[in-house]
Amino acid sequence: MNRRLASAATALGVLLVSSAVGMIDRAAGSTAKAMPAYCGFLELAEPQGELTARYYHCGKHFILIRFHWSQGSTGTRCIEPWGTDNFYKDGPHKVVNAYYIKTPPNLVGPVDDLRCALSQPRA
Repeated sequence: MNRRLASAATALGVLLVSSAVGMIDRAAGSTAKAMPAYCGFLELAEPQGELTARYYHCGKHFILIRFHWSQGSTGTRCIEPWGTDNFYKDGPHKVVNAYYIKTPPNLVGPVDDLRCALSQPRA
């Protein structure tokens, strides 16, 4: 029983420390990136106008995400490193989920200044 309690306490400590690190404010001139308080899809509890959800990417590479609308259709979007993407209502419909997929996104530009292409794979 003591081993389980110690394991649970350790896991709780790691969770608390990682949460606290994500909330540390950096100085304006700091080049270090602060970890967002949340990573992945977040549906807003209270929509802000037409804005109903966001996707926070916590990584240093471009990724492709798949998102699902409330009426059942899907789409994909490219997210830049450490980027945030907003989802807005489309009439009565809204995005209800979004997640990372392994398909690489289409990128454009020179190697030192890559950007998401306008057209992305339908994965």
